[in-house]
Amino acid sequence: TAGNAKLFMCVWDKVIAGGRFRYYDWTIKADPDAVLLPWRLRGHLASHVGESVYVVNCNKYPFSPNFPMMYGAVEIFSNNAMNAYAMGSWKCGTQLPWKAWGEDYYMTHCLDLLGVGRIADFGTLGDNVCTGANCADPYTASFHPFKDQNSWFQCWNQAIKR
Repeated sequence: TAGNAKLFMCVWDKVIAGGRFRYYDWTIKADPDAVLLPWRLRGHLASHVGESVYVVNCNKYPFSPNFPMMYGAVEIFSNNAMNAYAMGSWKCGTQLPWKAWGEDYYMTHCLDLLGVGRIADFGTLGDNVCTGANCADPYTASFHPFKDQNSWFQCWNQAIKR
């Protein structure tokens, strides 16, 4: 959502202040209308444990300078990326023109500014706002958006082959 960067900057400040992210290899932010299959996501991320990276999960406009980027339905940050953000988020708040940005656009640019690496893994998210969400795809780890309970469970059941 355009212009919600400040809200999520405050959320991430609370996550950092709580400190629990430090005990895990990955921090995942998922929208409630996203269907997330953690065992699949684990498979996508396993070879990157210990790296300072975040995942760009959408390449809707491959010739745009803003793509690939991280779509906000599912945001994925390594432990080292979270530590980099904890130490350097003040730079993003003072050096980036974030006020009209959405949270995903902000985090993409912030982590780039902080020198955090990117993993381009378009199988971590199938998003109808990006290039599509096929819940039957056995490789994809999450799907978005499923706004009502029935469509969410329909996607879930299709994804787990029920």
